[in-house]
Amino acid sequence: MILFPKLDSVQAMTDEAIKFIKGNVPADIAVGFSGGKDSIVTAKLMELSGLPHSLSYSFTGLDAPAVVRFIRKNYPHCVFHKNKRTFWRDLSVHVPPSDRLRWCCTLLKKTDTDQVLGIRAEESTRRASRPRINKWKGRTMYYPILYWKEWQIWDFIKEHGLAYPSLYDEGFDRIGCVVCPYHSEQTGKIHKAYRDRWPKFFKRFEKGIAELYYKRVSQGKTMAYPTPQDFCDAWYLDDSSRWYAK
Repeated sequence: MILFPKLDSVQAMTDEAIKFIKGNVPADIAVGFSGGKDSIVTAKLMELSGLPHSLSYSFTGLDAPAVVRFIRKNYPHCVFHKNKRTFWRDLSVHVPPSDRLRWCCTLLKKTDTDQVLGIRAEESTRRASRPRINKWKGRTMYYPILYWKEWQIWDFIKEHGLAYPSLYDEGFDRIGCVVCPYHSEQTGKIHKAYRDRWPKFFKRFEKGIAELYYKRVSQGKTMAYPTPQDFCDAWYLDDSSRWYAK
């Protein structure tokens, strides 16, 4: 097990991250860029390292429009990749996504190429368990900011005068996919904020859930909730542990 040095200052973390990049990351690699604060810092660190690279954004169709506009305006060189399959199409033939079954991330965001990603251990126990150089299914992912704290991310952004999506100033902590099971925290308060801001996404989600629900009922499946709306209400509260009845 490789122990990360006990660093605190943003400059020390910056120097260490650049050293990690120069010593481990191959040239001309793609940086998985989402437009969020962690991606912004990762992209800047790659720039400071001087290592040739590109920025790659997986266009999911589920991101907040303001984030997409931010990327187009501030990172015009970022390459947009759009999957031929969509979340809405797969929702009609799959099961609803959950924090335990995130098929949507695999479908819309995972690539078959090596990447540099702005993943941080502080965000989840699952991410904290990953090695900084993560070899998975034939590809290698590099995490320069894995051990950074959120305050270091924001201090770095301020010190370098980096632009960031205004949604952060409006109280949105996570600005990934608008419809996401990871927003089901604090008894649904986060999901409610997203639903209030982007209701069209959730109307379409509920319509897709209803279509899938009644499709399964017609196939003789016994559902865990009496109506699709009951399921959605539980999903928003992170209490939808089952789709089918036991």
